Amino acid sequence: MNLLVLTFLKIFFRNRRAIFFVLLLPAGIFLILSFMRVEQIIQFDIGLPYTDFLLAGIMAYAIMQMGIYTVSYSFIDYRKQTVLKRLSVTPLSSKQFLQAHSVARFIVALIQVALLFGIGMIAFGSRPSGSIWFLPLVILLGSVAFLNFGYVISSLARDYEEAAPYTAIVGLGLGFLGDVFFPVANLPIFLQNIAQILPMAALSGAMRYSLYGIQGEQFVYNLLVLTGWFILGTAAANAIFAKRAYK
Repeated sequence: MNLLVLTFLKIFFRNRRAIFFVLLLPAGIFLILSFMRVEQIIQFDIGLPYTDFLLAGIMAYAIMQMGIYTVSYSFIDYRKQTVLKRLSVTPLSSKQFLQAHSVARFIVALIQVALLFGIGMIAFGSRPSGSIWFLPLVILLGSVAFLNFGYVISSLARDYEEAAPYTAIVGLGLGFLGDVFFPVANLPIFLQNIAQILPMAALSGAMRYSLYGIQGEQFVYNLLVLTGWFILGTAAANAIFAKRAYK
């Protein structure tokens, strides 16, 4: 298992496209929006500087991108190259394969968060002031919840063209309703209600509490939402991946 985790990490860090979308692009988006002073054109009053609000949201957004976009296309490559078919005849089960991959991507998610927070500290003087010890748990729940989206999409889609609409719809929808770039309180009530049961807003809120100690009254609820997506998504991903892809 450990060897497989290391293999997945090596594959990721050799993939320049994945590094760009998972590490560099989120950092670029954070810097651009921070210097644009978006808080001057939206309703924003939650007792936190906009750069700190955005930083936690971008961390969640980067984790989502890694799970949905890079995993979907990577696993489609594995299917085309018959990697999964060859592995399926070995003692390695589909569940073990996904577990090892999830551990590797969790490590990448920790690097993502560390890199982004380092940029926030250097460029804008951001400092942690929340319950930072919750952060690894929040990142674990969030990263696996979104990885499960990627596992399911790559299992159902036969190629990039078929996967692209699914990743775009899911990614854009979660990003818009994710409390990432602006507070969901700016949205109509029915959209706010939808956002509250989605993993993106829950991850963004839990990240802000862990880093800055705000919205503590919603933290337990956010953890429950993430845990629900973690459990149900893992069960669905394991079943669909085993039946549709790992064969």
